[in-house]
Amino acid sequence: MEILTQSSYLIIDDSNIIQSATRALLMKMGVPMNNIVSTANAKGAISACTQRKFDILLIDHNLGAGSTGLQLLEYLHYKQLLSSRVLVFIVTGNDSQDVFFGYSQLEPDGYLIKPIRSGDIIKRVSSGLLRRTFCEELQEAFNSGGLPMVKPLFAKAPDTMALKGGILFVANLLRTKEQFDEAQAMLAGLLQIHDYLPAKIKQVEILADQQQYKKAIAQLDQLIDENTFNVRLLGIKATISVMAEQWQDIEPTIQRHIQLQSSNIEQTLSLAWFYLSEHDIAKAAPLLSKSALLLPHSMWDNAGRRGLAVFADLLSCKQSDKPNALQNWKLEPAWARISKDPKSKIASKGTQKAISAIKHLLLDEKQQAQKTLAEILDKEISDTETGYLICWAQHKLGDQDGINRVTKIMGNLQSPTSFTLERLQAIALSKLTQQRISLPEPSA
Repeated sequence: MEILTQSSYLIIDDSNIIQSATRALLMKMGVPMNNIVSTANAKGAISACTQRKFDILLIDHNLGAGSTGLQLLEYLHYKQLLSSRVLVFIVTGNDSQDVFFGYSQLEPDGYLIKPIRSGDIIKRVSSGLLRRTFCEELQEAFNSGGLPMVKPLFAKAPDTMALKGGILFVANLLRTKEQFDEAQAMLAGLLQIHDYLPAKIKQVEILADQQQYKKAIAQLDQLIDENTFNVRLLGIKATISVMAEQWQDIEPTIQRHIQLQSSNIEQTLSLAWFYLSEHDIAKAAPLLSKSALLLPHSMWDNAGRRGLAVFADLLSCKQSDKPNALQNWKLEPAWARISKDPKSKIASKGTQKAISAIKHLLLDEKQQAQKTLAEILDKEISDTETGYLICWAQHKLGDQDGINRVTKIMGNLQSPTSFTLERLQAIALSKLTQQRISLPEPSA
C-alpha cells in the first residue's frame, strides 16, 4: 500500500460527482490530498500535465461535449507531456469493441470499470507501480554496465507480468542502441517460456528497423491470422508496407483496420491520402467526409483537414442533380452540416480562399479563381492539407510558378501526423505537382 499512497494522481472525468468519489476513495486508501488533482476536461488535463508530472492518470473515456479520453491520450503522447514513468488507466462504463480497439494502439496500463472499487485500484495500480519500479532498476543497471548487469535482475522480478514487461523494456533499450541481435535473442528467450504477443510485435518492429521488410511483413501476416481482431497489428503492417513501398498491401490493410475500428482518424485520413496519391478522388471523398465527424476535439484537427472534408462535399455538389446546388454551396454551412457541429468553424483564411478558388474553378470562373489564389499570403498556408488544396487548384489552372511557391512553403510546415500519413501525403503531392517532395524517413 505504501507505493500507492506515495504516488501522485490525476483524475480526468466530466462528472464532478465521480471526481469527488474517486478522490475520496484514494484519500481513504491513504493518498494525501496534495497528491490528487482532478479536472473535468481535456483542456484541464493538458494544463495539469504541462505544470506537473504525475505517477498515475485515471482517464474517463467519455469527457462530454463529444470529447473522449482517447483523443486526450493521443494529444498527450504527441506533445510528449507524459513521462516514461506515468501509468495510464482508462476508466469507462463503455465496453464496446471500438473503445478498446482505439486504446490498444496507445497501450494503456489497464482499464478500470465504473464504478471504481478500492480493490480494483489496489490490485491493478499496485501491480503497475511494481512493474514500473522494476523497469527503473533495469534501466539503472543497463546504464551502468549494459546487458551483463541487467540479466541477474530478471530472477528478482516481482511477478510474471513484471518479468515479461522487463524483458520487453530491456529489448527496447537495446533497440535504441541498435543492438538488434541482442534484443532479438532476449525476445526469443522469453518466447521459449511464454507465448507473449507484445514480444512477437517487438521482433517485427526490430526487423523493420533493420529494413528486413519482407520478413517483417511475413511474420506480421502470421500474427494477424492468429489475432484477427488486433488493430495494432494492422496499424504496424500499414506502416511497414509504406516503408517497403508494398502498395498492394496498404489498401486492404487499412480497410480492415477501419472495419474493426471505425473511429480511427489516422487510418481514415491515411486511406484517403492513399486514394489521393492514386488520383482517385471518388474513393477519397467519402473518407474525407467521414473525417469531419471525427476531427473535432482530436489532435488531428486543423483547418486544412476540415478544408479537405468540405472539398469533398464541394465536389459532390458538382455531381448533384439539384439545380444551382454548386452556385448555392457555402463553406461554413457545409462544414456545420457534415461535421454536425454548428458551432465550429474553419478559421484559416488560407483554407477559406483555397476552397473559394476551387468553387470558382468548378463553376468555370478561371479568372476569379486565379485572383483568389493570388490573394493567399505565405503565412496563410499553415498546414499540408491547405497547401494541397491550393496546389490542386493551381494544377487545374496550369500555374507551375504558383505550385513552386506553395511547395517551397510546405517544406517547412509541421502538422500532427504519423509516418504513414506523412509519407502518403508527400507521395500525393509529388504526383499532383510533378515535383520531387522529400519523403519522411521512418524513426526508430
